[in-house]
Amino acid sequence: MPVDQKTKALCPKCHSEMRCIAALPHPNAPQMQRTTFVCPICNKTRKYMLSAAMADIYAASPAPAVAG
Repeated sequence: MPVDQKTKALCPKCHSEMRCIAALPHPNAPQMQRTTFVCPICNKTRKYMLSAAMADIYAASPAPAVAG
């Protein structure tokens, strides 16, 4: 992934930027992480299976600002 590319996951409900809140080892694929994102606006959660390197990139990216 290019360094200048922004990493973000969009909420499927309100299309806001979601926060990465957890990255746990996948039970069957040790090279993967079970990564959980939450939307700060509508509180919807979404889980993705990412490589360990990608999960680390999302975990290190700054949390989106919440208007309000």
